[in-house]
Amino acid sequence: MFKRSLTPRPVHRVALVAATARNLIEMRGPFVRALLSRGVTVLCIAPEFTASEEATLESMGVERATFNIVPRGPRFAADWQIVRDLKEKFAAWKPDAVMAVSGRVLALAMMAAQRARVARRIAIINGLPPPEPVDDRHSTHGVLPGVVDRVTAGPRLLAQGLRAATAVVFHNRDDRRRLTEQKLLPALLPSIVVPGAGVDLAHFAETPLPALSKGLVFLMIATLDRSRGVLDYCAAATSLKERAPQARFLLAGPAGDGPTGLKPEALRPYADAVTFIGPLVDVRPALADCHVLVYPSHAEGMPRAVLEALATGRPVVTTATPGCRDTVDDRVNGCLVPAGDTAALELALASFLKRPDLLPAMSRASRVKAERNFGQAAVLSELLGLLEVADRPVSETVSEAAATAA
Repeated sequence: MFKRSLTPRPVHRVALVAATARNLIEMRGPFVRALLSRGVTVLCIAPEFTASEEATLESMGVERATFNIVPRGPRFAADWQIVRDLKEKFAAWKPDAVMAVSGRVLALAMMAAQRARVARRIAIINGLPPPEPVDDRHSTHGVLPGVVDRVTAGPRLLAQGLRAATAVVFHNRDDRRRLTEQKLLPALLPSIVVPGAGVDLAHFAETPLPALSKGLVFLMIATLDRSRGVLDYCAAATSLKERAPQARFLLAGPAGDGPTGLKPEALRPYADAVTFIGPLVDVRPALADCHVLVYPSHAEGMPRAVLEALATGRPVVTTATPGCRDTVDDRVNGCLVPAGDTAALELALASFLKRPDLLPAMSRASRVKAERNFGQAAVLSELLGLLEVADRPVSETVSEAAATAA
């Protein structure tokens, strides 16, 4: 078995692996730019890249590679085909570090990197499935026992992946505690907790609340997926719209995939109450036009949409689940509700209609919380420190990333 080096060589080449290219580009983009600005060569590996994603990576100077995430054969055999494929890519490209995210892909990439003798192997846990099914008529947790999607890793596979890692990054403390209690996290494995990708506090500046003259505006930004609570939001909005016709309910995000993913046509039954505005290249105008962000996720690492809403100065209604609960102080900068409880969600939304005078104070509290806990610069410093790559102020990297995005 390959033994961990006590003095890994300096990091000049980093491979990032995820189940989707969108994760690498949107969620990890600032981190990639931080690496590039320090002279580190970056390889992004995902099952596929769209033409737009290829162009984005090429403009950044990032190399890319693909692997088959659904090879033929039984699940066990398919997993080892992926490990073999990734090992060959690592052996050929020779990274100094491999960082992987996305459950199943994370585990397989860690095992592949160990077999390719990569010195630094960092697992990024960006959320765990709910420990128990959500008791909700819209939830598919527990309803599809025979379905195993391409992203989820079972406990045994995840444990194997973590044993192959040299460090692990969590996006909330609850997930680290849960894996520790389940004895899936090796006792001596170094770990850190960072709030997701953080939020660029300059790019997402505090924005005045819109006037209430045309009604209160609720907004949800998320991939269309049952696990994100999209149908919970639609059901609560439909019920509330009957009593508050002046309120507006907006939903933005790309179509989902996997067993809990939704296509836009699944929203048609709610069209009288919820306006679907599709995926957004820049979410800031939508956040500026809303009064409250709604994010009733059933399971999350650290939701980016919520962090962006906090930075913009928007009250948030989200669930009391790992990751999500860290973003809201109940009745201070928003409301926390049980996952899958559409009645509780409706009551929380109705509370803003009853007391719109509380919106300004909650808005300011959201921005303060973002500044204190979720700044992107601090997250980048932690990740670069984990790789021992830090020869340029992170604030410069953040500013350049914001300029590029603008």
